[in-house]
Amino acid sequence: MRIVAIIVTLVCCGLMFYVKREWKAAMLIMGAMTLTLVNIPVIPLHKANLLLQVAFLLSEWRDLPRHFKRLQSTPYLWIPLLIVSFSALLAALTSPYTSIKETIEYELLFKYFAIVYAFWAVKNEKSLKPILQVSLYCLIVLTFFGLLNYIDKNAIFVNALTEGQTTRYGDVALGDIYTESDRFRVQSMFQYGFDYGYICAAILLLHLHGWYRHLESKTEFIIAIACCSFGIVVCGCRTVWVCAIFSFICYSMWVFQLNRNVIYGMIAVMLLILSYNTVPAVEEKVNQVTDIFAENSETRGSSIQLRMSQYMYVAIHAEGHEWLGLGKGYWEYMHTKDPESVRGLYGVESVILQTLLERGIVGLFLWAAFYTAIFLYFWRNRKRRKKLTGLGVSILSLYLFYSIGTGELGSVYPTMLLLGISMKMIESKKRRLMLIAVLRIIMKRKKLFRRQQL
Repeated sequence: MRIVAIIVTLVCCGLMFYVKREWKAAMLIMGAMTLTLVNIPVIPLHKANLLLQVAFLLSEWRDLPRHFKRLQSTPYLWIPLLIVSFSALLAALTSPYTSIKETIEYELLFKYFAIVYAFWAVKNEKSLKPILQVSLYCLIVLTFFGLLNYIDKNAIFVNALTEGQTTRYGDVALGDIYTESDRFRVQSMFQYGFDYGYICAAILLLHLHGWYRHLESKTEFIIAIACCSFGIVVCGCRTVWVCAIFSFICYSMWVFQLNRNVIYGMIAVMLLILSYNTVPAVEEKVNQVTDIFAENSETRGSSIQLRMSQYMYVAIHAEGHEWLGLGKGYWEYMHTKDPESVRGLYGVESVILQTLLERGIVGLFLWAAFYTAIFLYFWRNRKRRKKLTGLGVSILSLYLFYSIGTGELGSVYPTMLLLGISMKMIESKKRRLMLIAVLRIIMKRKKLFRRQQL
């Protein structure tokens, strides 16, 4: 199984030099969906998704100057990248736990800059067709391994790809971490069940838009819904369930013409979702209902009380370092060296908590500024590009609720790809309308000139 995954990765890297750009974007999405655990020995960088991005950049080598010129003329894209670059470099310079080289590679070039790679790879909305096609096949593969994981109570694919690796908490294989757990989670092809649920929710939004825009058939859409729904449910993460519902509501309210009763109903659901994360009494009642579908009736997992406890411990640890934090990589380093000293942090289960701990108030402000700039871009284009901006905002809302609720984990890279695709489709519509307007002006002038001649 590991050899097959390595062969698939190398074949995709080779195809980057022969296929059209939209298929390159499809392979980047495929990597984010199915190849997150693939490591190739001997070859530098090792990880499949890093190699796919390198192959994409090398395949676009001749066109990179043109791509960069286009990037310079798109402030809505380079300004957020400037913000995140400054944030990453500041974090690297003020941290003893990570180097500048490592930060540039893994935080910028192969993570946040994926939004640019997707922007370059996609031409227009029709470019979604190969992406939808490839992602559908990936969903089928994910669901197949997810079913095996659900039946056998261990992730076969994960164990095959991470053979010899174990968790920090004991001699347990990475694919068996939920086998004896009170709350079983399906991992499918991911190290964490949370990431499996997240990618299913994100790709569901993509297929919802594709079906609504008649870019895929009804049968394909039904298969996508079935596979994505299975992944969202069996990942066993209540945060993913809440994020999936909320992002779907965001898409519907942004894109469709809804009557008052439907809007009021959606607002009520949104208020319920928000109260679930903020009001302990509501959280307790909802957990009691969801536990009906669980084998064990006792509610376990994250709670609002645990979050408050984590905030308190973060404040204690970061005391005296509130502005710039304790340094990027602090929690990982201390958890390995002295686990008892950070036990009260409980994994830092929120991007806000981790950012405040490691990067401080300045880092949190820059993180918020980056995503605010992207949201403002969608907001400014909402009237003329309602459907495309709806896709972008729903993906952005999915990421924000997920990362704030349970931490980023592996959500940033696929989010950047999908946001880059959404932004390029919006821009292609703009250019098309501008060309049509210019042609109309030219035609009017020609007609006027002919009349003058006559």
